[in-house]
Amino acid sequence: MFERFTKDAHMAVTAAVEEAQKRSDARIGNEHLLLGVAGSAGAPAGLDLAELRFELDRLDGKALEAVGIDPGLLDVGPSQSPQPAGKRHLPFTRAAKDTLTNALKEAIALDHRHIGVEHITLALTTLPESDRATRILASRGLVPDQLRRTLLETLRKVS
Repeated sequence: MFERFTKDAHMAVTAAVEEAQKRSDARIGNEHLLLGVAGSAGAPAGLDLAELRFELDRLDGKALEAVGIDPGLLDVGPSQSPQPAGKRHLPFTRAAKDTLTNALKEAIALDHRHIGVEHITLALTTLPESDRATRILASRGLVPDQLRRTLLETLRKVS
């Protein structure tokens, strides 16, 4: 499947891995894919990487508070000394793997022979409300259905 990814899509997935590593997360999830997409050259309008990172930090802080940990006592943001890329293999969550598979399905549905950032974005718009990526989008006022419609309209105009 990865042989069909465009250069920008490859870079978005690589950026997702790097985001997870910087945050010292144990796995690569949809929230990391969202950050990777937002930082890519093909990012849809409205996906601001700095804002999305801030929201992920905020969600992490809320999760700590929920279990009784004061996030002010910890650095819940990206690690200041991330391990160099390639030094630590991080697995993708099942949900993130499914999102990448769904990106392929999105490309096929549009009769595209490649998988681009736009297809990963479309796959991210189909996630359940409980997914961290969906919650991050919602916290920035981005409605997945609206993002999806806008992206599909743009893709159909280009095709």
